[in-house]
Amino acid sequence: MKRLIPVILTMIGFVAVGFTGGQHASAEEMSFSVEAKLPENQRDKSKTYFDLRVKPGETQELEVELKNNTDKDVTVQTKANTAITNDNGVIDYGAVDPKLDKTLAYPFGKLAKVDPEVQLAPKETKLLKVQVALPSETFNGIILGGLHFTQKEEKAGENKESGVQIENKFAYVIGVRLSENDDEVKPELQLTGAKAGQRNYRNNVLGTLQNPTPRILGNMTVTADVFAINNQEAPVFHNKQENLNMAPNSSFNYGIPTANKPFKAGKYILKMAVEAAGEKWEFEKEFEIKEDEAKKLNDDAVELAEEDSDYTLYFIIGGAVFGVVIIGLIIWMIRQRKKHQEELRRKEARKKAKRARKNREQSGNKKKKPSEKRQPK
Repeated sequence: MKRLIPVILTMIGFVAVGFTGGQHASAEEMSFSVEAKLPENQRDKSKTYFDLRVKPGETQELEVELKNNTDKDVTVQTKANTAITNDNGVIDYGAVDPKLDKTLAYPFGKLAKVDPEVQLAPKETKLLKVQVALPSETFNGIILGGLHFTQKEEKAGENKESGVQIENKFAYVIGVRLSENDDEVKPELQLTGAKAGQRNYRNNVLGTLQNPTPRILGNMTVTADVFAINNQEAPVFHNKQENLNMAPNSSFNYGIPTANKPFKAGKYILKMAVEAAGEKWEFEKEFEIKEDEAKKLNDDAVELAEEDSDYTLYFIIGGAVFGVVIIGLIIWMIRQRKKHQEELRRKEARKKAKRARKNREQSGNKKKKPSEKRQPK
């Protein structure tokens, strides 16, 4: 089957804490450019993204200048996206139609209306206007999203050798951050689920972390341990990551790799400790891996290590038996040596005794000879 691999390089005008930057495409790579035209209610004019102080019920207009840098016609595809947290713990402003967290009351992608395509003649510059209908109710915290721009192109030719189609796309994302006040929102975090799963076809235990508040959680440090439910002394799997970030009212699956080890059916418990925003949370969540689930995940996994854990006991027993045999052989050899040495000592003793008798006999014979000479003839 043919596969389509989109290679997306994103340019994001974010420099504030909690905003993520992408790879930058050079001017030669990009056939068009974008620039945010900051309105009067921009909180910081030095920023290149929209950071606006808004009011309930108003319609906020955003203006973006699009410029065609080539001598050819260019079609720019535009979309308003809601900021989410991807499974790498990074705030993502470029995800198209993502699954949104149930705690998110005002998705930016649903509040904003934007033309899906903009046609640019050679060297033409156009002003794109985006209408954002703000909630009628007052809200605390922030609404976070991004305006996503890509060039509409025909798919590149297929690589005949590999059968893989490669489509290069270069994108710009201009961030949008909306707030009504500076009231502090107390940070919260929850562990809502745990299960066995995969990341890029590699086995992982997945713990679902949820930020249920309309604020960014930045610079998170997460420590995770997975234990067998009946043995919580040493973790089966361990992982620690730093500098993670979560978008407001979002969830993501934190992955604990198994180091390419196969899953085993059984009951487990995930223990997590998270530090962020001056707070520390500790969570525990039990989960179970069924036999058929473990088999399917192991069958689908790539670079899975051989399951040698089942043979560990046999290796231990075999090693013990081998050790006993070696020790027994050494003891037998020592005893045989001692026996041989004892036999040599006995032989030597017998020889000495025999020589002693012989010497005594010879001495006795010598004493008898002089008396025989004194007998009369």
